[in-house]
Amino acid sequence: MTEDTAGTRVSIDRRPSMGEIVVVLGVPTVLFLSSSLRWRLLHQGAVVFTDTRLLLTLVLEAAITAALLPYLLRRGWNPLSVTPPPESADVMRGLLIWVALVVALYVSVLVTSAFVHDMTAFLKARQFTGHISPAVVVTASLLNPIFEEFLWLGYAIPAVTSRFGIAAACAVSIILRVSVHLYQGTLAFVAVLPIAIVLTWYYVRTGRLWPTVVAHVIVDALGLARLAA
Repeated sequence: MTEDTAGTRVSIDRRPSMGEIVVVLGVPTVLFLSSSLRWRLLHQGAVVFTDTRLLLTLVLEAAITAALLPYLLRRGWNPLSVTPPPESADVMRGLLIWVALVVALYVSVLVTSAFVHDMTAFLKARQFTGHISPAVVVTASLLNPIFEEFLWLGYAIPAVTSRFGIAAACAVSIILRVSVHLYQGTLAFVAVLPIAIVLTWYYVRTGRLWPTVVAHVIVDALGLARLAA
């Protein structure tokens, strides 16, 4: 782990090519963003979640991992190098991050209310609907956070930092994470943006990835459990 003058702690043990960065961050972004925009263009109102939709998302994430991980390993990137090994204390750290996420979401709602004419109606509107089995809730809540945090933080932050600096890396990570959630409409900016900011800040300041995974698991589990059978 290396520490820069701003007090950040991220693992920068190699300087990937621009081509690699574009491929690794561009392929998932294009796939998920195009799917997101297509769904939003074809549907209005609440976002509908089903077992099929979530499982297809996990299959796509598995396919992306199967394609990109061998490519990265050949180029010297190791997922174990971007964070210290998991430890029991990461669970408590993750819980504390989750509390910070709740606070960030509250602040985001307050700020948004200054621009939304009827914030009460917006909050009461059913943003998500559908029917998900408990097994899929557990599976998605465990696997999706690992994929996202290792991509948007574990890879993006060190890779972009090595070429453009930590500020640019944070901006790229946050923008890409929010962009692939545009199918949620306004909620992507009200909810996903503050979550992205907090998780990015924590990883940059500590270099620890597993607590962000724990916090992400809690967020997904609580959100999807509302739609469970």
